[in-house]
Amino acid sequence: MERDRKSRAVLYILRAALLMICFWKWGIDVRALVSGVFLTVLTYIAEQDIYTRRIPDRLLLGVIAAGIISVPFFPEISLVSRGAGAIGVSLFLLAAALTVPGGFGGGDIKLMAASGIFLGGSGNFRAFAAGVFLAGIYCGWMLLCGRLNRKAQIAFGPFLCMGIAVEVLY
Repeated sequence: MERDRKSRAVLYILRAALLMICFWKWGIDVRALVSGVFLTVLTYIAEQDIYTRRIPDRLLLGVIAAGIISVPFFPEISLVSRGAGAIGVSLFLLAAALTVPGGFGGGDIKLMAASGIFLGGSGNFRAFAAGVFLAGIYCGWMLLCGRLNRKAQIAFGPFLCMGIAVEVLY
C-alpha cells in the first residue's frame, strides 16, 4: 500500500497534536518534551506496522531511549516498576505467541517491553488492556461489515501504540 499525501498529512497533524497535548498537560517542561518524543516515535511505529507488518528495531530503540531519559523526570515511576513493566506484559505475550503461533509478533512483544520502561508495570498493563480493547472494537466492527473473517490477522502494533498513548496522556 502506497503512502499518499493525505495519510502523511494526517500523520503530521497527529504528531503535532500529540506534542501540543503534552505541552498542555505538563506545560513548557522537559516532561512534556520527553513524552512528546515518546508519542511521536509511537506514531512512526504504528505507521510502519500498518504498512509493512513489521516494527523496526531502530524505532524500538527510540522507545527504550525515551524510557531511560524519562527516569529522572518521572520519579513517581520507580526503577522496580519500570523493570516490571519491561518484563510483565511482554512475558505474557511471549508465552501466548509460543502457545498460539502467529498470535502475536515479535515486534509487539518488544514494543511492550520497551514501553514498560517508560510506563512502569501497572501503566504498561493498562496500556496493553486499552490496546486489546481498541483492537477488539476494530475487529468486531470489521467482522460486522464483512471486511474481515475470523481467520484474518491484523497489525496489532497500532492498537498497542494507541493504548500506550492513552496511558501516557491519561
